[in-house]
Amino acid sequence: MTVTALRSGTLLIPDIAWVEIPGGPFIYQDGQRLDLPPFRIAKYPVTNCQYQTFIDAGGYQDERWWQDLVRPEPEVSRWPQPNRPKTNLNWYEAVAFCRWLSVIEGFEIRLPDEQEWEKAARGPKGLVYPWGNEYRSGFANIDEKYGNTGPWYLEQTVAVGLYPNGQSSYGVEDQSGNVWEWCLNKYDDPDVRTPDMNGGRRVLRGGSWIDDTDDARSVHRDGYYPDDRYDSWGFRVLSSLPIR
Repeated sequence: MTVTALRSGTLLIPDIAWVEIPGGPFIYQDGQRLDLPPFRIAKYPVTNCQYQTFIDAGGYQDERWWQDLVRPEPEVSRWPQPNRPKTNLNWYEAVAFCRWLSVIEGFEIRLPDEQEWEKAARGPKGLVYPWGNEYRSGFANIDEKYGNTGPWYLEQTVAVGLYPNGQSSYGVEDQSGNVWEWCLNKYDDPDVRTPDMNGGRRVLRGGSWIDDTDDARSVHRDGYYPDDRYDSWGFRVLSSLPIR
């Protein structure tokens, strides 16, 4: 954590490990060729410790972060260890955290849309999984026992970064398994990225500790209502700040 001195005390700022994703074309979904500008994406999902800085800074009381969002009461992750992914939070809370961190850091930080998320996961070759085109046992925190694809099923999240063999070709980790990750856009209308309170489903990507190899594919889309919370959902952040 970075510590910033304030007149009223200190403010802990979450340290985000950024990975640079180059601009240019990539393969999306079932073979579409799209083009994106360069961006930076967090190497890991946001952890309990990082999210707690938002709570401790009064994030749930500050109206600035909740415009056009439904504000709930915070909920503790089922597994609250500091270095595990923050879970049991909804899409609105993930967006509010990004707004807060943008002001603290002085540049825009937001959720990735699913095109950005998928490019970071599949790399320039459009792989099925971040590491390749076939599932490999022990490369992701999922339920491998389902379908007899491997011996592992931990039945819980783990600390971020414990599956380095499963990283993408760009070096982004945990995009397969551990927790589903909220994306910015709507599931049924992917071009809509702006926040609203009409309850339209938002996208989740990546699969989780409770899911099988199919859900953990980099092309798999899922969508849930933005006020839903589960112990298998989390998020990571993105910055469109130009890469120098």
